[in-house]
Amino acid sequence: MVSSNSSVAAQELFDNRMSSAVIMTMGLIGVSVNLHVILALRRLKTFGYAFGRICMSHTVANFGNALVFSCYVAPITLIYPEFHKHYIGIRAGQVLILFWNASVLSHLLTAVNRCVVMYFPLKHEHIFTKRVTDTAITLLWIFSICQVIPYFSTECLFDYHIETFTFLFGSSPCSVVIGTYTDYYFSIVMICAIASLDFLTFVKIRTMNKTIKMSDDQKRRRNRQIRFFFQALCQGFAFMTELTSFFYFSFQFKNKWIIFGFTTFAWITVHMLDGLIVILFNKEIRAFRAFNPHSILGGSSATESGVNSTNVVPVTTVAVTLGNQK
Repeated sequence: MVSSNSSVAAQELFDNRMSSAVIMTMGLIGVSVNLHVILALRRLKTFGYAFGRICMSHTVANFGNALVFSCYVAPITLIYPEFHKHYIGIRAGQVLILFWNASVLSHLLTAVNRCVVMYFPLKHEHIFTKRVTDTAITLLWIFSICQVIPYFSTECLFDYHIETFTFLFGSSPCSVVIGTYTDYYFSIVMICAIASLDFLTFVKIRTMNKTIKMSDDQKRRRNRQIRFFFQALCQGFAFMTELTSFFYFSFQFKNKWIIFGFTTFAWITVHMLDGLIVILFNKEIRAFRAFNPHSILGGSSATESGVNSTNVVPVTTVAVTLGNQK
């Protein structure tokens, strides 16, 4: 009996170390990827003010998420697992949800920005001014903070369960309500709204006049806009996949490692991929070197190259190009 208990304890210790190593490794990769994007965006001149600010917002949220996992959740699991049940330890889940909400809302703001540009090409500069952009970003972060205030209560729990290596909502009425409505349904509504706005944007592009010829400069800017569109599409797909994985697929299995893969691992991965997608779709960010003070990103600014403050090309230009690619 003693030998059996020792074996179980040894296996649990090994599993804790393995899960901690995976969380820390993936978290640090996410930290590195998103930090690279943050540093690049500070010097990047081709995104324009509105798009660059919004991109910075969701990248900061991704960075915060990865940082909490790698520098808080993983070390606690490795060194002192019982601390996850302490009031301070439980706050990790609260902070993670804050960053998740800020990231999703930032993506929604990106979709709104893009849709406004396509449907109101002559008014978008007056809609997404610097003041409006900064105010919108500030409000989405304030909303994200307010949304996690209930988690300060000991009755509203979203804590890390060492037996499955994942965060779960508690069984109290408060936990059920916030888990169902302010997390799951809220995230679903936001992702669906983003998908709908992207669809409307795509429809607008496809239905525009397709007969106008373009100069080389217009083609270059058109190609960049198309990359932005597919960048957002990939990011939205990644977030929807993570939601489905966390709230559906994870409940179809009993094995803790499979549950871990569909929940915690997927959660860390989506925020790492979100930053990675930005890098993959933008050669200026790929070319950025943080320790090279002479690293040049994209040359002239958005306004100097004829691109407006939201970093989009003329509506007709995009429409014509997509039509010609059929």
